[in-house]
Amino acid sequence: MVAIELTIDGKKKKFEKKELFMRENIEAMKFSFKQAEYLNKEEQTAEDIEENQKHFADFISFVFNRDFTAEEFINGCPVKSYPIAENIYIECLGGKNDDEKKEKA
Repeated sequence: MVAIELTIDGKKKKFEKKELFMRENIEAMKFSFKQAEYLNKEEQTAEDIEENQKHFADFISFVFNRDFTAEEFINGCPVKSYPIAENIYIECLGGKNDDEKKEKA
């Protein structure tokens, strides 16, 4: 299960997804290609940075069945919660999240 808490319209809202499927894996891989293009640019502009973050926000919105928009994610995800979103991305790629890594240690 994956979950994230966002502030939308001034209220904290928790979003959960019980299981990740191949569709999320495919979307994560598609985002990976977009991110690779961004990272491989000789120079990144402020617009490039914003576009990359919008792609990531759209991906996270997709994972949670569009229960919130990419814009709501950008405006409502506290910076300290951003690693949770990154872990969701890693899980969608088939990797282990931070909690699973700690359990194995």
